[in-house]
Amino acid sequence: MKRIIFIMLIMTGFLSYMMAQSDANVSLCVYMPKSSEIPEAALQFLENQLENIATENGTADMVICDRFILTAKVDVLQKDIVAGPPQRISQTLNITLQVGDAVDNKLFSSTSLTAVGIGTNLTKAYMEAFKQIRKNNKQIADFLEQAKGKVVLYYTQRCESIYAEAQNLAKRQLYDEAIYQLACVSNIGTDCYSRCQDGMVEIWQSKINAEGVLLLKQAQTAWAKSQDEKGAEEAAGYLQQINPMANCQDEVTMLIGTISEKIRQDEEQERQFQMKQYNDRIQQEREAARNEHELKKMELQAQMKKYNDRVQQEREAARNSQELKKMEIQAAKEVAIAYANNQPRQEYYIVW
Repeated sequence: MKRIIFIMLIMTGFLSYMMAQSDANVSLCVYMPKSSEIPEAALQFLENQLENIATENGTADMVICDRFILTAKVDVLQKDIVAGPPQRISQTLNITLQVGDAVDNKLFSSTSLTAVGIGTNLTKAYMEAFKQIRKNNKQIADFLEQAKGKVVLYYTQRCESIYAEAQNLAKRQLYDEAIYQLACVSNIGTDCYSRCQDGMVEIWQSKINAEGVLLLKQAQTAWAKSQDEKGAEEAAGYLQQINPMANCQDEVTMLIGTISEKIRQDEEQERQFQMKQYNDRIQQEREAARNEHELKKMELQAQMKKYNDRVQQEREAARNSQELKKMEIQAAKEVAIAYANNQPRQEYYIVW
């Protein structure tokens, strides 16, 4: 009985593993090394073909993880020059598709295809051959399914250690690396995968909290150093980088309120200062106008006095001139009287 139960437990575990393998959404990174024999354009075309079959077979979930790679080795089995016109190149290639662990340098699965490509040049001949790597090819699908199982087995065996390593990285504040480690764990349908997803979110929260505290301190320092528009602009530059989900949002809101109130007060003081300057300028202009009016009044009075004095002088001069003339006339008369008195008496005979 115990033997039967043991066998059933083994079968249950095997079935669970097979279901996880079938439903798993693993990630394979397409990698093609540089080649001195394959033209660059043809090599890029081959890389695109591999990405297409990875996507079609559900192995291109997250290209950020480059541990597990899908690559191809190309060997030329035969090469012929076909007479034209136009002259063409014919090549028979052996294309070996491989999936493996690039970090541990371990091959998981491989399969080989033979393809013939004919083109008017070497690049086109390669590309025609690479077109035969089709995404609906059953041989390729089986090859990828086998590789997927190896990836699932890797994460099944190492998920716990990956999670623990990520937590250690997070404690050392290496948040990005920790998140990367957890993000690379494929969906293998286990509790560990779910914990990795939750742990990734928790570490991300720790990351934005730590960054928020640092940025908040930088903003506070910038504002304390220069509590004016320049300081406010510098502080705002730091505050804008804080994730809205960070735990320091209350402090951020308080600092923004403090800065806003100070800027408002400064603007009000500036407005009042400008109003005072305006009023002072108006007062100065009025004083200047009043002084100018007084000056003009004094100048007019001076001119009027000068005019009156001149008129008076002219009148005095005229009056003096008349007196002088009278005196001259009187003097002339006296001359005439003296002359007359010295003349002999004149006798007149009057018959009236």
